Amino acid sequence: MKSLMYISILLLVISCTPEKQTCSDFRTGTFEYTAPESNHIRIIRTENTQVEINSETKIEAHTSIEWVSDCKYILTYEEFKNAPEEFNDMVGQKISAEIVEIGKDRYTCQVKTKNASDLMELKLIKE
Repeated sequence: MKSLMYISILLLVISCTPEKQTCSDFRTGTFEYTAPESNHIRIIRTENTQVEINSETKIEAHTSIEWVSDCKYILTYEEFKNAPEEFNDMVGQKISAEIVEIGKDRYTCQVKTKNASDLMELKLIKE
């Protein structure tokens, strides 16, 4: 009888343990940057595309996504809407991103362009 009780408790504990997040959990959804200076930018991502919308300037950056692995992806600028003409010079440029840390509803990625490298944290706000 005691062993049945221990097994029941063990199964209850195991079933209540949350699953660990993986990079795949952040492939799609709606995100925003956690840094205060960028939290007005919302990202809407599908499996193949991403749109970054700046609520202050109304500029939209449309990119395609190529997933190189579960945690690495390449963004390619396709189009800018509501943007000054000089933004068109960025069409075709690539950004390499690698998810390097995962939390419950957020992730940190290493972002590299041809001129810079930076760590950015994003939080999932809607799936």
